[in-house]
Amino acid sequence: MPEPITKKSNRLTIAFSLYDEVSLCAAKLQKMLRKKPFNRFFRRNMVSFVKIFINDSAMIKRFSMIMLSLFIVQMLAAQSIADRFNLLFNDDLLNESDVSVVVYDLSVDSLLYAYREHKRCRPASVAKITTVTAALGKLGRNYTMRTKLLSDKGNLYVQGCMDPLFVEEDIDKMVQAVPNGTVVDTLFADCSFCDSLYWGPGWAWDDNPYGFQPYISPLLLCGGAIEVVVTPAAKGASPSYSCTPRSSFYRIVNEAECGNVQLGKLTVLRDWLENSNIVRIRGNCTKVTKERINMYKSADFFIAVLTERLQASGVKVKNIAFGTVPDNAVCLHSTNRAVEDVIDEALMESDNVCAEALLYHLATTTGKVSSISMKDGCSVVESFLKDSVHCDIGYSIFDGSGLSPYNYISADVLSKVLRYVYNSEMWDVVYAHLPLAGVSGTMKHRTKGTSAYRKIRAKTGTVTGVCTLAGYATASNGHILAFVVMNQNIQSANDARKWQDRVCNLLCQ
Repeated sequence: MPEPITKKSNRLTIAFSLYDEVSLCAAKLQKMLRKKPFNRFFRRNMVSFVKIFINDSAMIKRFSMIMLSLFIVQMLAAQSIADRFNLLFNDDLLNESDVSVVVYDLSVDSLLYAYREHKRCRPASVAKITTVTAALGKLGRNYTMRTKLLSDKGNLYVQGCMDPLFVEEDIDKMVQAVPNGTVVDTLFADCSFCDSLYWGPGWAWDDNPYGFQPYISPLLLCGGAIEVVVTPAAKGASPSYSCTPRSSFYRIVNEAECGNVQLGKLTVLRDWLENSNIVRIRGNCTKVTKERINMYKSADFFIAVLTERLQASGVKVKNIAFGTVPDNAVCLHSTNRAVEDVIDEALMESDNVCAEALLYHLATTTGKVSSISMKDGCSVVESFLKDSVHCDIGYSIFDGSGLSPYNYISADVLSKVLRYVYNSEMWDVVYAHLPLAGVSGTMKHRTKGTSAYRKIRAKTGTVTGVCTLAGYATASNGHILAFVVMNQNIQSANDARKWQDRVCNLLCQ
């Protein structure tokens, strides 16, 4: 870690800590400083300004704040980016945890800053950047994922391809392709696209009931999860609720009450320890609550909803089974999902299912079309890093989303992936689908009121003990910077995010 700041530099430390609060004011006054010789004046009187700041007068405080911000701008202009980072490292957060940082100026092809850049770290969801880059490089931006409904000898076959964005409207279009009054002997679910392992290596078992960790299968409806919305009612009454998609495949048990604090916080959970699809609403309901709950055996969920919709439209289904599509089957309907739609959800909303779907489809580039495993996709990503990004070491890939604790990648490798994207034809796709600071996706509520607002496009990542951020920043001189920040062994993700936002602010000054 950089050498800690000494007592002699306390004034400068105070000034920089105040800068986070007055950066917007300083930015507006920076042009004036360039035109008038204020530099010597502020250096002479800086100590006096600090003393005035301690005074109780609100008006004088405001004036001294402006003066301090002007001085800080002058100091920042003279500081190198390394010096600025060294100041940021004087934080209690980094005395108790680890961090790796890389900043690269893409506009002039130059490394600006690096700290422990070769140390392998758990990437969390910034691993999705690597998955998306490999997908665009190997599959191409025009690739589509196809879920088909086929017919043969009185049977129907739904052939899955792990489309993570398949929703109720797509089910309804499938149903419309089957004439009213049709009698189906057997509705087959073809799940031969991938193997039967529904979770990745090391995925946390206690994440099970939540929608961000579904049971992966080739047939996914609404990402293999339902959304439960609970709405409060009168005190002492049971809250109302709604579920989508609706199906008899699961059952809701409403045990909650409104205005009863003794019941504790409201929870919406599936009886996952029993592998049951009974969803229980419990606790005290005080506000509208939304929760996504995964369904045990997502392929079964898909086929159950499809059967219910077929029967509701006048199609009789006698049997349900699993089986592969015969060679002579006729396609009745195909749902085609553009890979860019999947990429957008993977990057913008950090959707884990979308990232894993990309990983499995990457394995098809090897010629494999059935019984695909997660390991097959990981091998393609690692080959891409080696052959295209020219990184031989510094990573271990175990899934596409970053959920696995076995994933490791260095900040140096991630920065090279970002540089590869910038210099390739996929640049406009990746850049457009990364969250914009203060505006969209997982960066929507970050960096507002700072120099980094709307100037950062980056992927976030958070799992227990890890908080990461990687993407692109637009500096004050117009240069595009690639940056990677990987906080490890943290106790508070919120504290790490605040520190990362200070990094973003520094990059955009």
